[in-house]
Amino acid sequence: MGASPGPHRFEQVDWNEVGHSRRFVTPTRAVFFVGVVFLVGLYLFQLVDMAPLGVYFGRIDWVILLGVVVLTSVVVVPAVRRRELTRRVLYRLVSRPAHAVGAVFLGILSLVAVVGPAVVGSPELMFQHRFHAPYGFTAEASWSAECLGEVTDGEGITRHCDGTMTYPLGTNHRGHPMGHLIIEGAQTTLYVLVFTAAFVVPLAATVGIVSGFRGGRVDDLLMSYVDVQLCIPAVVVFFIGYMYWNVSLLLLLVMFGLFSWGGIARLVRSETLQRREDGHVLVARSLGASPSYVAKRHIVPNITNTLVPAIFHLLALLVLVEAGVAFLGFHHLELYSWGSTIQEGLDPAMTGVGLVMEPHEIWWVSTFPAVALTLTVVSLKLVGDGLRDALDPRRNH
Repeated sequence: MGASPGPHRFEQVDWNEVGHSRRFVTPTRAVFFVGVVFLVGLYLFQLVDMAPLGVYFGRIDWVILLGVVVLTSVVVVPAVRRRELTRRVLYRLVSRPAHAVGAVFLGILSLVAVVGPAVVGSPELMFQHRFHAPYGFTAEASWSAECLGEVTDGEGITRHCDGTMTYPLGTNHRGHPMGHLIIEGAQTTLYVLVFTAAFVVPLAATVGIVSGFRGGRVDDLLMSYVDVQLCIPAVVVFFIGYMYWNVSLLLLLVMFGLFSWGGIARLVRSETLQRREDGHVLVARSLGASPSYVAKRHIVPNITNTLVPAIFHLLALLVLVEAGVAFLGFHHLELYSWGSTIQEGLDPAMTGVGLVMEPHEIWWVSTFPAVALTLTVVSLKLVGDGLRDALDPRRNH
Protein backbone atom coordinates (compact mmCIF):
# COMPACT_ATOMS: atom_id res chain seq x y z
CA MET A 1 0.00 0.00 0.00
CA GLY A 2 1.37 3.38 -0.91
CA ALA A 3 1.57 6.18 1.56
CA SER A 4 -1.68 8.06 1.86
CA PRO A 5 -1.55 11.69 0.77
CA GLY A 6 -1.40 14.32 3.44
CA PRO A 7 -4.46 16.32 4.46
CA HIS A 8 -5.67 18.94 2.03
CA ARG A 9 -4.78 22.48 2.93
CA PHE A 10 -5.40 25.91 1.52
CA GLU A 11 -2.60 27.64 -0.30
CA GLN A 12 -1.07 30.56 1.57
CA VAL A 13 -1.75 33.71 -0.39
CA ASP A 14 0.84 36.48 -0.40
CA TRP A 15 -1.48 39.49 -0.27
CA ASN A 16 1.46 41.86 -0.65
CA GLU A 17 2.18 40.26 -4.00
CA VAL A 18 -1.44 40.61 -5.01
CA GLY A 19 -1.31 44.27 -4.07
CA HIS A 20 1.98 44.79 -5.92
CA SER A 21 0.49 43.28 -9.04
CA ARG A 22 -1.82 46.31 -9.23
CA ARG A 23 1.01 48.81 -8.88
CA PHE A 24 2.91 50.32 -11.77
CA VAL A 25 6.26 50.34 -9.93
CA THR A 26 7.25 46.79 -9.00
CA PRO A 27 10.66 45.35 -8.08
CA THR A 28 10.87 43.68 -11.50
CA ARG A 29 10.17 46.91 -13.36
CA ALA A 30 12.46 48.90 -11.08
CA VAL A 31 15.40 46.55 -11.69
CA PHE A 32 14.73 46.62 -15.43
CA PHE A 33 14.62 50.42 -15.46
CA VAL A 34 17.84 50.74 -13.44
CA GLY A 35 19.57 48.21 -15.68
CA VAL A 36 18.54 50.04 -18.85
CA VAL A 37 19.71 53.37 -17.40
CA PHE A 38 23.03 51.76 -16.50
CA LEU A 39 23.47 50.43 -20.05
CA VAL A 40 22.60 53.83 -21.51
CA GLY A 41 25.26 55.38 -19.29
CA LEU A 42 27.86 52.85 -20.46
CA TYR A 43 26.91 53.52 -24.07
CA LEU A 44 27.29 57.27 -23.64
CA PHE A 45 30.71 56.80 -22.03
CA GLN A 46 31.75 54.66 -24.98
CA LEU A 47 30.56 57.33 -27.44
CA VAL A 48 32.86 59.90 -25.86
CA ASP A 49 35.74 57.41 -25.78
CA MET A 50 35.64 57.07 -21.98
CA ALA A 51 34.65 53.42 -21.67
CA PRO A 52 35.22 52.10 -18.12
CA LEU A 53 38.35 49.93 -17.87
CA GLY A 54 38.91 50.46 -21.59
CA VAL A 55 36.35 47.80 -22.53
CA TYR A 56 34.43 48.56 -25.72
CA PHE A 57 31.33 46.63 -26.69
CA GLY A 58 30.07 45.78 -30.15
CA ARG A 59 26.47 45.72 -31.31
CA ILE A 60 25.93 42.09 -30.34
CA ASP A 61 27.43 42.77 -26.91
CA TRP A 62 24.91 45.54 -26.22
CA VAL A 63 22.03 43.29 -27.23
CA ILE A 64 23.26 40.52 -24.95
CA LEU A 65 23.76 42.96 -22.07
CA LEU A 66 20.16 44.09 -22.52
CA GLY A 67 19.17 40.43 -22.48
CA VAL A 68 21.00 40.00 -19.18
CA VAL A 69 19.03 42.92 -17.75
CA VAL A 70 15.77 41.34 -18.93
CA LEU A 71 16.63 37.95 -17.42
CA THR A 72 17.75 39.57 -14.17
CA SER A 73 14.48 41.46 -13.81
CA VAL A 74 12.08 38.68 -14.78
CA VAL A 75 13.94 35.64 -13.40
CA VAL A 76 16.47 36.61 -10.73
CA VAL A 77 14.35 39.23 -8.94
CA PRO A 78 11.29 36.92 -8.48
CA ALA A 79 13.63 34.10 -7.43
CA VAL A 80 15.21 36.29 -4.74
CA ARG A 81 11.86 37.58 -3.51
CA ARG A 82 10.49 34.04 -3.18
CA ARG A 83 13.53 32.40 -1.62
CA GLU A 84 11.72 29.45 -0.09
CA LEU A 85 10.21 28.43 -3.41
CA THR A 86 13.55 28.94 -5.15
CA ARG A 87 15.35 26.72 -2.64
CA ARG A 88 12.68 24.05 -3.04
CA VAL A 89 12.93 24.13 -6.82
CA LEU A 90 16.73 23.97 -6.76
CA TYR A 91 16.64 21.07 -4.31
CA ARG A 92 14.25 19.17 -6.54
CA LEU A 93 16.40 19.94 -9.57
CA VAL A 94 19.61 18.58 -8.07
CA SER A 95 17.93 15.66 -6.30
CA ARG A 96 18.56 13.51 -9.38
CA PRO A 97 22.23 13.06 -10.33
CA ALA A 98 21.67 13.42 -14.09
CA HIS A 99 19.83 16.72 -13.68
CA ALA A 100 22.44 17.94 -11.20
CA VAL A 101 25.28 17.15 -13.59
CA GLY A 102 23.51 18.99 -16.41
CA ALA A 103 22.93 22.05 -14.21
CA VAL A 104 26.55 22.07 -13.02
CA PHE A 105 27.83 21.80 -16.58
CA LEU A 106 25.69 24.73 -17.74
CA GLY A 107 26.89 26.75 -14.75
CA ILE A 108 30.53 26.00 -15.59
CA LEU A 109 29.87 26.80 -19.25
CA SER A 110 28.42 30.19 -18.31
CA LEU A 111 31.31 30.98 -15.97
CA VAL A 112 33.90 30.01 -18.60
CA ALA A 113 32.09 32.04 -21.27
CA VAL A 114 32.00 35.17 -19.09
CA VAL A 115 35.43 35.02 -17.43
CA GLY A 116 37.43 32.97 -19.94
CA PRO A 117 37.88 35.49 -22.77
CA ALA A 118 39.13 38.13 -20.33
CA VAL A 119 41.65 35.65 -18.91
CA VAL A 120 43.04 34.09 -22.10
CA GLY A 121 42.86 37.24 -24.21
CA SER A 122 43.25 37.14 -27.99
CA PRO A 123 45.89 34.66 -29.17
CA GLU A 124 48.35 35.66 -31.86
CA LEU A 125 48.89 33.75 -35.08
CA MET A 126 51.51 31.07 -34.35
CA PHE A 127 51.85 29.11 -37.57
CA GLN A 128 55.09 27.60 -36.30
CA HIS A 129 53.04 25.89 -33.59
CA ARG A 130 50.27 24.60 -35.86
CA PHE A 131 48.72 21.20 -35.23
CA HIS A 132 50.47 20.56 -31.94
CA ALA A 133 49.01 17.42 -30.42
CA PRO A 134 47.33 17.46 -26.98
CA TYR A 135 49.42 16.58 -23.96
CA GLY A 136 50.11 12.85 -23.88
CA PHE A 137 49.66 12.38 -27.64
CA THR A 138 51.91 12.54 -30.68
CA ALA A 139 51.28 14.00 -34.13
CA GLU A 140 53.17 14.33 -37.38
CA ALA A 141 54.90 17.69 -37.73
CA SER A 142 56.26 19.48 -40.77
CA TRP A 143 59.91 20.49 -40.88
CA SER A 144 58.95 24.16 -40.90
CA ALA A 145 57.00 23.82 -37.64
CA GLU A 146 58.55 24.37 -34.23
CA CYS A 147 58.09 21.37 -31.93
CA LEU A 148 57.83 22.16 -28.23
CA GLY A 149 58.00 18.52 -27.13
CA GLU A 150 60.22 15.59 -27.93
CA VAL A 151 60.80 14.93 -31.61
CA THR A 152 60.71 11.37 -32.93
CA ASP A 153 61.89 10.65 -36.47
CA GLY A 154 59.63 8.41 -38.50
CA GLU A 155 60.01 6.77 -41.89
CA GLY A 156 61.73 8.83 -44.56
CA ILE A 157 61.61 12.55 -43.84
CA THR A 158 58.62 12.46 -41.54
CA ARG A 159 58.92 13.32 -37.89
CA HIS A 160 56.55 13.22 -34.94
CA CYS A 161 56.13 15.79 -32.20
CA ASP A 162 54.93 15.03 -28.67
CA GLY A 163 52.32 17.27 -27.10
CA THR A 164 53.24 19.41 -24.10
CA MET A 165 51.47 21.30 -21.32
CA THR A 166 52.11 24.51 -23.24
CA TYR A 167 49.08 23.51 -25.32
CA PRO A 168 47.35 20.85 -23.22
CA LEU A 169 44.51 20.48 -25.75
CA GLY A 170 46.64 21.00 -28.84
CA THR A 171 46.43 23.70 -31.51
CA ASN A 172 44.72 24.26 -34.85
CA HIS A 173 46.21 25.22 -38.23
CA ARG A 174 46.77 28.82 -37.07
CA GLY A 175 48.55 27.76 -33.92
CA HIS A 176 45.64 28.90 -31.75
CA PRO A 177 45.29 26.84 -28.57
CA MET A 178 42.24 24.59 -28.61
CA GLY A 179 41.47 25.69 -25.07
CA HIS A 180 41.05 29.26 -26.32
CA LEU A 181 38.78 28.12 -29.16
CA ILE A 182 36.63 26.13 -26.74
CA ILE A 183 36.28 29.20 -24.48
CA GLU A 184 35.41 31.51 -27.39
CA GLY A 185 32.90 28.95 -28.66
CA ALA A 186 31.37 28.81 -25.18
CA GLN A 187 30.90 32.59 -25.26
CA THR A 188 29.14 32.33 -28.62
CA THR A 189 26.90 29.59 -27.24
CA LEU A 190 26.08 31.69 -24.17
CA TYR A 191 25.12 34.58 -26.46
CA VAL A 192 22.67 32.28 -28.25
CA LEU A 193 21.17 31.09 -24.96
CA VAL A 194 20.82 34.58 -23.47
CA PHE A 195 19.26 36.07 -26.61
CA THR A 196 16.78 33.20 -26.92
CA ALA A 197 15.84 33.16 -23.24
CA ALA A 198 15.57 36.96 -22.93
CA PHE A 199 13.76 37.88 -26.15
CA VAL A 200 12.43 34.86 -28.04
CA VAL A 201 10.90 32.87 -25.18
CA PRO A 202 9.06 35.81 -23.52
CA LEU A 203 7.68 36.84 -26.92
CA ALA A 204 6.42 33.33 -27.66
CA ALA A 205 4.93 32.84 -24.18
CA THR A 206 3.25 36.27 -24.19
CA VAL A 207 1.68 35.74 -27.60
CA GLY A 208 0.44 32.28 -26.59
CA ILE A 209 -1.02 33.42 -23.26
CA VAL A 210 -2.68 36.55 -24.67
CA SER A 211 -4.10 34.60 -27.57
CA GLY A 212 -5.51 31.83 -25.40
CA PHE A 213 -6.64 34.10 -22.57
CA ARG A 214 -8.36 36.78 -24.64
CA GLY A 215 -9.71 34.63 -27.48
CA GLY A 216 -11.93 36.10 -30.18
CA ARG A 217 -10.42 38.43 -32.76
CA VAL A 218 -7.20 38.79 -30.79
CA ASP A 219 -6.73 35.03 -30.91
CA ASP A 220 -7.51 34.88 -34.63
CA LEU A 221 -5.13 37.73 -35.45
CA LEU A 222 -2.18 36.42 -33.43
CA MET A 223 -2.54 32.83 -34.60
CA SER A 224 -2.87 33.96 -38.21
CA TYR A 225 0.46 35.74 -37.85
CA VAL A 226 1.98 32.62 -36.28
CA ASP A 227 0.69 30.51 -39.19
CA VAL A 228 2.32 32.87 -41.68
CA GLN A 229 5.55 32.88 -39.69
CA LEU A 230 5.71 29.10 -39.56
CA CYS A 231 5.42 28.98 -43.36
CA ILE A 232 8.57 31.10 -43.82
CA PRO A 233 11.81 29.05 -43.50
CA ALA A 234 14.19 30.89 -41.19
CA VAL A 235 17.19 29.69 -43.19
CA VAL A 236 15.87 31.42 -46.34
CA VAL A 237 15.42 34.70 -44.47
CA PHE A 238 18.93 34.34 -43.04
CA PHE A 239 20.49 33.80 -46.47
CA ILE A 240 18.66 36.88 -47.80
CA GLY A 241 20.05 38.89 -44.91
CA TYR A 242 23.46 37.33 -45.54
CA MET A 243 23.44 38.70 -49.09
CA TYR A 244 22.46 42.28 -48.23
CA TRP A 245 24.06 42.85 -44.82
CA ASN A 246 27.35 41.94 -43.22
CA VAL A 247 27.24 38.46 -41.75
CA SER A 248 27.16 38.52 -37.97
CA LEU A 249 25.99 36.51 -35.01
CA LEU A 250 23.32 39.14 -34.36
CA LEU A 251 21.86 38.60 -37.85
CA LEU A 252 21.70 34.85 -37.23
CA LEU A 253 20.06 35.27 -33.82
CA VAL A 254 17.45 37.70 -35.11
CA MET A 255 16.57 35.66 -38.18
CA PHE A 256 16.46 32.22 -36.57
CA GLY A 257 15.28 33.38 -33.15
CA LEU A 258 12.40 35.53 -34.28
CA PHE A 259 11.23 32.99 -36.87
CA SER A 260 11.39 29.96 -34.57
CA TRP A 261 9.00 30.72 -31.73
CA GLY A 262 5.70 29.94 -33.43
CA GLY A 263 5.63 26.38 -32.13
CA ILE A 264 6.00 27.47 -28.51
CA ALA A 265 3.31 30.15 -28.96
CA ARG A 266 0.87 27.56 -30.26
CA LEU A 267 1.72 25.19 -27.43
CA VAL A 268 1.19 27.89 -24.79
CA ARG A 269 -2.08 28.95 -26.41
CA SER A 270 -3.38 25.37 -26.36
CA GLU A 271 -2.53 24.96 -22.68
CA THR A 272 -3.97 28.38 -21.79
CA LEU A 273 -7.28 27.53 -23.48
CA GLN A 274 -7.56 24.52 -21.18
CA ARG A 275 -6.48 26.29 -17.98
CA ARG A 276 -8.53 29.48 -18.35
CA GLU A 277 -11.73 27.55 -17.60
CA ASP A 278 -10.37 25.92 -14.41
CA GLY A 279 -12.28 26.75 -11.23
CA HIS A 280 -9.46 28.56 -9.46
CA VAL A 281 -8.85 30.75 -12.52
CA LEU A 282 -12.54 31.70 -12.76
CA VAL A 283 -12.65 32.50 -9.04
CA ALA A 284 -9.52 34.68 -9.26
CA ARG A 285 -10.94 36.60 -12.20
CA SER A 286 -14.31 37.04 -10.50
CA LEU A 287 -12.54 38.49 -7.44
CA GLY A 288 -10.95 41.18 -9.58
CA ALA A 289 -7.42 39.78 -10.05
CA SER A 290 -5.62 41.46 -12.93
CA PRO A 291 -5.02 39.42 -16.12
CA SER A 292 -1.26 39.64 -15.61
CA TYR A 293 -1.57 38.29 -12.07
CA VAL A 294 -3.88 35.46 -13.18
CA ALA A 295 -1.51 34.53 -16.00
CA LYS A 296 1.59 34.66 -13.79
CA ARG A 297 0.13 32.94 -10.74
CA HIS A 298 -2.46 30.53 -12.14
CA ILE A 299 -1.79 29.91 -15.83
CA VAL A 300 2.00 29.71 -16.19
CA PRO A 301 2.65 27.41 -13.16
CA ASN A 302 0.15 24.91 -14.50
CA ILE A 303 1.59 24.68 -18.01
CA THR A 304 5.22 24.12 -17.00
CA ASN A 305 4.96 20.42 -17.84
CA THR A 306 4.84 21.29 -21.52
CA LEU A 307 6.29 24.82 -21.61
CA VAL A 308 9.63 24.24 -19.88
CA PRO A 309 10.76 21.26 -22.00
CA ALA A 310 9.69 23.16 -25.14
CA ILE A 311 11.77 26.17 -24.08
CA PHE A 312 14.89 24.10 -23.46
CA HIS A 313 14.31 22.21 -26.70
CA LEU A 314 14.31 25.57 -28.51
CA LEU A 315 17.50 26.60 -26.70
CA ALA A 316 19.24 23.38 -27.72
CA LEU A 317 17.93 23.70 -31.27
CA LEU A 318 19.26 27.22 -31.75
CA VAL A 319 22.64 26.23 -30.31
CA LEU A 320 22.80 23.48 -32.94
CA VAL A 321 21.60 25.89 -35.64
CA GLU A 322 24.37 28.38 -34.84
CA ALA A 323 26.97 25.61 -34.90
CA GLY A 324 25.56 24.22 -38.14
CA VAL A 325 25.58 27.60 -39.90
CA ALA A 326 29.15 28.23 -38.73
CA PHE A 327 30.12 24.72 -39.88
CA LEU A 328 28.89 25.60 -43.39
CA GLY A 329 31.03 28.75 -43.36
CA PHE A 330 28.28 31.37 -43.00
CA HIS A 331 29.79 33.17 -40.05
CA HIS A 332 32.04 36.12 -39.31
CA LEU A 333 35.70 35.23 -39.76
CA GLU A 334 36.63 36.78 -36.42
CA LEU A 335 33.89 34.88 -34.59
CA TYR A 336 35.05 31.64 -33.03
CA SER A 337 32.30 29.05 -33.00
CA TRP A 338 32.38 25.38 -32.15
CA GLY A 339 30.81 24.68 -35.54
CA SER A 340 33.54 26.44 -37.51
CA THR A 341 36.26 24.78 -35.42
CA ILE A 342 34.74 21.35 -36.12
CA GLN A 343 34.77 22.17 -39.83
CA GLU A 344 38.47 23.08 -39.68
CA GLY A 345 39.27 19.69 -38.20
CA LEU A 346 37.19 17.74 -40.72
CA ASP A 347 38.48 19.62 -43.78
CA PRO A 348 42.19 20.21 -43.17
CA ALA A 349 42.78 20.73 -46.91
CA MET A 350 41.21 24.19 -46.45
CA THR A 351 43.82 25.23 -43.91
CA GLY A 352 46.44 26.04 -46.53
CA VAL A 353 49.47 25.11 -44.43
CA GLY A 354 51.14 23.04 -47.13
CA LEU A 355 51.14 19.84 -45.05
CA VAL A 356 48.72 17.16 -46.19
CA MET A 357 46.81 16.00 -43.11
CA GLU A 358 43.91 13.63 -42.75
CA PRO A 359 41.08 14.44 -40.31
CA HIS A 360 41.96 11.51 -38.06
CA GLU A 361 45.56 12.77 -37.78
CA ILE A 362 44.37 16.06 -36.28
CA TRP A 363 41.41 14.52 -34.44
CA TRP A 364 41.60 16.96 -31.50
CA VAL A 365 40.63 19.97 -33.65
CA SER A 366 37.14 18.60 -34.30
CA THR A 367 36.70 16.27 -31.32
CA PHE A 368 36.97 18.75 -28.43
CA PRO A 369 34.43 21.29 -29.78
CA ALA A 370 32.14 18.43 -30.83
CA VAL A 371 32.25 17.04 -27.29
CA ALA A 372 31.55 20.50 -25.84
CA LEU A 373 28.62 20.99 -28.21
CA THR A 374 27.19 17.56 -27.40
CA LEU A 375 27.49 18.06 -23.65
CA THR A 376 25.79 21.45 -23.93
CA VAL A 377 22.81 20.09 -25.86
CA VAL A 378 22.45 17.08 -23.54
CA SER A 379 22.70 19.32 -20.46
CA LEU A 380 19.98 21.61 -21.79
CA LYS A 381 17.70 18.62 -22.30
CA LEU A 382 18.43 17.27 -18.81
CA VAL A 383 17.93 20.61 -17.09
CA GLY A 384 14.71 21.16 -19.02
CA ASP A 385 13.32 17.83 -17.81
CA GLY A 386 14.51 18.55 -14.28
CA LEU A 387 12.92 21.99 -14.15
CA ARG A 388 9.69 20.57 -15.53
CA ASP A 389 9.47 18.21 -12.58
CA ALA A 390 10.71 20.77 -10.05
CA LEU A 391 8.23 23.47 -11.10
CA ASP A 392 5.24 21.14 -11.27
CA PRO A 393 2.76 22.57 -8.70
CA ARG A 394 1.13 19.17 -8.36
CA ARG A 395 4.31 17.69 -6.94
CA ASN A 396 4.16 17.64 -3.15
CA HIS A 397 7.64 16.48 -2.36
